[in-house]
Amino acid sequence: MINSHILSQEFEFVEPHTIGEAVKWMAAYRGNAKFMAGGTDLLVRMKMGRARPEAIINLSKIPALRYLIIEPGLRIGVLTTFRQIERNGFIQKRYTALHEAAKAVTSIQIKTMGTLGGNLCHGSPAADSAPPLIAFGAEVRMIEGDKERTIPLEAFFSGPGQTLLTRKELMVEIQVPEPKANTGSAFVKLGRVSADLAKVSVAVVIEREEDFCRDCKMVMGSVAEIPLRTKGAERILMGRKFKEDLVEKASLQVSEEIKPINDMRSTAWYRKEVSKILVRDAINLAWKRAV
Repeated sequence: MINSHILSQEFEFVEPHTIGEAVKWMAAYRGNAKFMAGGTDLLVRMKMGRARPEAIINLSKIPALRYLIIEPGLRIGVLTTFRQIERNGFIQKRYTALHEAAKAVTSIQIKTMGTLGGNLCHGSPAADSAPPLIAFGAEVRMIEGDKERTIPLEAFFSGPGQTLLTRKELMVEIQVPEPKANTGSAFVKLGRVSADLAKVSVAVVIEREEDFCRDCKMVMGSVAEIPLRTKGAERILMGRKFKEDLVEKASLQVSEEIKPINDMRSTAWYRKEVSKILVRDAINLAWKRAV
């Protein structure tokens, strides 16, 4: 029986000081190592026997991966922690849904250790940072050797615990465009207790033009194999005068688009039902903030 409190497996531990060194170490281990940012996901999986890397390449000694730059827009190094996101006043004002997602992360300890890059690379459908970042149109930059590519975060997830990262690639940056004027956003999450993964989460970003919804993005967490953008529900609001009956219609549409499962945290039926309420609340919050 696995003792989830100890790391019983043997592995090498490497601490590079530059991005180049980190990528070279991964190549040396032929992709059979794991990059570690905060370790809040990886170490748990190793203790449970779900990950058995030949080596851990600890990224925490690489200052070039720890930054938060306002350009306009945001450039966020993958080692930026949830606590740094939560305490940034500009993000709270301009990227409110991202601030609320960071605030919703389980505990102060996890917020202080857990990183934005690690949260995304873990590939969990319940990743708190994924819905708001997708709704804001974020992209992720990845490198392998002398090759580099940037892709939309919406296309990054490929299945539960799976992403488009190759075994030797390193995510280095999250890029978030500047929201347009009169844009509001909200993130709402429901868990069993405060320190838990989401049963259901939703991020909504709305661009407002007087009484009309000019644009809308809605992204759900924990209701499909990947963080899911509900485009049918978005179309109900886009270009229309904002009315309560349209909000209700969009909320019902979301419950038709999601594909939840039964698991230890909730049932598929409950997730469908509660999603209607969370989406309605998030839409109304984002609309009020779009001034």
